[in-house]
Amino acid sequence: MPVSETTREESITSLSRLLSWSSGALLLIFLAFVLIDSLPPQLLNPAWQLRFTNRMTNTSILALLGFLLLHLAVFFEPANGLLRARLVAVRHWAIVVAFAFLLLVPLQGVATWRILSQARGSQALQRNALDERVTRVREAIEAATSPADLQARFSRLQGARPQLPAAALNLPLGELKRNLLDELQKSETRASSRIGGPAPADVWSLGQGMVKVTVASVGFATAFAAGARRPGHSLTILEQLIRRLEILRGRRPNRRRRSP
Repeated sequence: MPVSETTREESITSLSRLLSWSSGALLLIFLAFVLIDSLPPQLLNPAWQLRFTNRMTNTSILALLGFLLLHLAVFFEPANGLLRARLVAVRHWAIVVAFAFLLLVPLQGVATWRILSQARGSQALQRNALDERVTRVREAIEAATSPADLQARFSRLQGARPQLPAAALNLPLGELKRNLLDELQKSETRASSRIGGPAPADVWSLGQGMVKVTVASVGFATAFAAGARRPGHSLTILEQLIRRLEILRGRRPNRRRRSP
């Protein structure tokens, strides 16, 4: 065998091994990023769910690149039985990966909905607490028979107790009540303005995240399905799906009217 051909074969073998090792390294880096960022696991926490889906979509390009490099390694060295066996195993696992990416879409949607629901629930609780507090103070003011009685009623309220200044005790009861009710109304308005639901910027950010994760998940699922292959099948999962869709389209009845 000529020296040039031997050198070429050695170069191809070296390139194939480089691609194989690079593929494994990228897959390990992807798993490390996802696992480390997911610790400690909080499966029912919507914030953790959003962080998990974002990490998956942001780092999955590493897994996809590793998947492609393994295919290239086998392409350059098809006689390597170890590489071919590794590719077969990875193609089987790619089926699970493809479906896992599709599951990220409903997971992201549920997590987004739960975060918005929690924000609205917190808003409702704060507003109910404010309404209850204002009602109790208003009732105490309206039921008081004297400034001293009003001070006593304030002292029996739960939580932060309003305090009457010394000068207020010398005011006529009617005037004192009007002043306190006016101030109570202003305080309620200020406190109510501070109680808000999710900020528009937060809602927009959640919506952007939902769209990004949906597009990325479907894209990665399609990419892995294009290389995923079940045992004993010559077609990939994506090719099988396309073929089934073509069969279903061919079975549809022709709705066009026939010419007389």
